[in-house]
Amino acid sequence: MSVNIAIGDKWVITSDPFQFILNEKKIAQSGKNAGNEWLNAVGYYPKINQLVSGLIHRELQQSAATSFAEMAAEIDRIGKACEQAFLTHAG
Repeated sequence: MSVNIAIGDKWVITSDPFQFILNEKKIAQSGKNAGNEWLNAVGYYPKINQLVSGLIHRELQQSAATSFAEMAAEIDRIGKACEQAFLTHAG
């Protein structure tokens, strides 16, 4: 069974028989596929909790957080987005 779970508008979790894959959604800018969405694999994880930690790490690196409170709020936001995506996928 293969996993395909969108996390918000930017991320998609997929899988193969060996791992979970964190993909970033991209839009082709040129060529015959210009304007089409594609998935760019950015991380490979043996466990889903490791993938979620990797997603949090990536989002925090790109955030504008300047305090621990802002970082905590960002982590909470990401956690809720994951929870919502997993609940939606399970139902």
